[in-house]
Amino acid sequence: MDTNNIYIRKMTDNDYGLMAKWLSTKEVLEFYGDINSPFSIEQVRKKYEPRIRGEILVFPFIVELDDSPIGFMQYYKLPTEELKELGYLNNQVVFGIDQFIGIPKLFNKGYGTIMVSKFIELIFKITDAEIIILDPEVSNERAIRCYEKCGFTKVRKINNERALLMEFKNTKI
Repeated sequence: MDTNNIYIRKMTDNDYGLMAKWLSTKEVLEFYGDINSPFSIEQVRKKYEPRIRGEILVFPFIVELDDSPIGFMQYYKLPTEELKELGYLNNQVVFGIDQFIGIPKLFNKGYGTIMVSKFIELIFKITDAEIIILDPEVSNERAIRCYEKCGFTKVRKINNERALLMEFKNTKI
């Protein structure tokens, strides 16, 4: 698969409609949100506009295949209290990521692995991250396989055993 046709760009105000569409898809909401609560454009704007403006330090991106948007990704630096909660040291620089492919017919085709691998590279290039973590639901086997292919390792179950803490350590530090 050609990875050169997958691009990650910053999310803009023009993406609210797209996000509302994706966040109203049961296959996306099954593991990203609540299947019974699809998002309206207004809810998307309320949640993501402060992130786009930099008012909230969660940085949203849209993934494109050729010139067509296919997914969403975001990263954020873990605050000290969350570091401690997850068993990291106060002086460790840990970033969390969240992502999804918004078009169900593109599931299980390798795009997620490419997206996540490129995002890891981007985060290590533009931040001081030492570790990147994510926390898929234990039942989301497709995502867990994807993350393992990207080099994430399982750490332990969290959130009352419902999620799996996984981490990727920056070996270039």
